[in-house]
Amino acid sequence: MEKYIVPAVILSIALLIRCAAAPYNRRRDRMAEYAGVYFAHRGLHNLEKGIPENSMTAFERARLAGYGIELDIRLTSDSQFAVMHDRNLMRACGIDRNVDELSMNELKKLTLFGTRETVPRFYDVLKRVAGRVPLLIEVKCEHGMDFREIVKELAFYLDTYEGKVLVQSFHPGILMMLAKERPQYLRGQLSERFSGMPVWMKVFSSFLFNFLAKPDFISYRIEDSGFPGFVLQRWVFKAFAAGWTLKSPATEEEQKGNFDFYIFEGFLPEKHNEAASGKVRNMDKYVRKHIIVSGDVQGVGFRYHASYAAQRCGVTGWVRNLYDGRVELEVQGTEEQIGLMFRSVEAQRFVEITDREIENIPTEPHEYEFKVRY
Repeated sequence: MEKYIVPAVILSIALLIRCAAAPYNRRRDRMAEYAGVYFAHRGLHNLEKGIPENSMTAFERARLAGYGIELDIRLTSDSQFAVMHDRNLMRACGIDRNVDELSMNELKKLTLFGTRETVPRFYDVLKRVAGRVPLLIEVKCEHGMDFREIVKELAFYLDTYEGKVLVQSFHPGILMMLAKERPQYLRGQLSERFSGMPVWMKVFSSFLFNFLAKPDFISYRIEDSGFPGFVLQRWVFKAFAAGWTLKSPATEEEQKGNFDFYIFEGFLPEKHNEAASGKVRNMDKYVRKHIIVSGDVQGVGFRYHASYAAQRCGVTGWVRNLYDGRVELEVQGTEEQIGLMFRSVEAQRFVEITDREIENIPTEPHEYEFKVRY
């Protein structure tokens, strides 16, 4: 009997790690659209030319060049998102204050790295990019910050944004709340080897919180690609992987096959954004409907309830108010999913639908989210 104890313990530990550390991997068809995409790290910046990191000009340069944009966001004291990597502003702006100690108006008065560029507001970046290139948004959350509040604010910004977005964070709580509150958004767990860090930090390098975060991809430091945590994720669990930060074609060649897409800086990749075509999603079981509903449907939270119900039921599309008191929607899903969504909305206390105008329209294979339009 004793000879079975050690193997049983080893097997139990292996199963525990498998359950705890495995990535989500159920939306690889969506992630495949990002294979071969290159994201400009904090924008296409070049300080020698007066273009600092995480600046509007850096983002505009990346957009015009056709690269995806990677950027960092932090909550300000008045609960807005500023685009800034460091919590402390000394390196970027020359003052010893934290981003979360200042309002957005106060931050807008600061200049970046001795240039004329100011700290961007996240909302302004979304307006400028307007869905023309993919965004990779790193959400910052340090110890003691309320990750629930951060996700709540992030959802407010992204729910109305029309464009491709990936969200990543070192903090598994951010991803956990996204999985719970906004499951439609693709999310990635940032990690590295955490060399020289405390033991509790090294736990994050092994992805042991993936059972909570449910990441669709992992985002890993390129220099640490030989570390066991990455090897386990990439080659055993077959995780979709982003590599950061790529700084030369030589490194790209060395790392070929280790990553599906890259975050780069310091050079211009010759081939970029050659997204894998893959297989077109089979839409045989899906329908798409254009619907206009009448009744008590404005001023009663209809759009909020519709958006929430759609996310829970797996329905994609959009909803918006019309000038005449009606509400217009496009919904895509199975007949069962759409029916369940509407039953959920109609169950709300103040919503009363008296009429529906329904038209069947072509499906959209690359749509995965439900948005509120204004």
